[in-house]
This record gives sequence, C-alpha cells and structure tokens, in this order.
Amino acid sequence: MKYYDEEQTGEIRRALEKGILSWPRVSKKEMMGCLCYFYGKKFFAFLVTKAVVITKLSEDDRVKLSRQMNGEPFKMTGRTVKTWVRVDLKSSRDVKMVLPFIKTSYQASRSRE
Repeated sequence: MKYYDEEQTGEIRRALEKGILSWPRVSKKEMMGCLCYFYGKKFFAFLVTKAVVITKLSEDDRVKLSRQMNGEPFKMTGRTVKTWVRVDLKSSRDVKMVLPFIKTSYQASRSRE
C-alpha cells in the first residue's frame, strides 16, 4: 500500500525539502510506501499524504508537538507506534511550524551515530 501521494502532498514536500535537504548528510528515499528522510542510514522523519511523521523525539517534545499542532501517535495497518508523532500539514506555513521538531529528530539521529 502506498501511503504517500505526490499529487496531494507535493507543495508540502517542496517546502519541507527546502528546509532540510541542505542539512549535512540528509537524503531521501521512498520506503514502505512513504517518502523517508535520512541522516546517513537512520531515518528521522517521513511524509505520508498531507502529513509528516517524526520518529526521534523525546517524550517531552512529543507532548509539546501534540499540543501545538494536534500531533498524534502514528498508526499504520492497525498498529500504533507511540514514539512516532504524525502531524497533519495543510500548507507550507504548517511546515515552518513543525520544522524545529524535525530538526530535533535529525539531531537525535546524528547523536546516535
């Protein structure tokens, strides 16, 4: 099953990539039907249709993001990953609001090297 639709999410993807693809060692790759963003071999975020999932946040940051942007645990095929936060993105303005959390996840990936 494909979870990412470029036609519906292209504007959001372009805004996100404008912010993160210049960070050291960041690459992107389609994986599991999603567009994933990696630091080296570790992914720190991925896009699904009209949303981003951030994978490496502390519990405090997950709570803060959930309060600020109505984030929720990521659900896929009936399973919930409580440590990954899914945030709906309607526009590039939403991308700007979530970018600091994505940066935190990126930095966590770097520190685990």
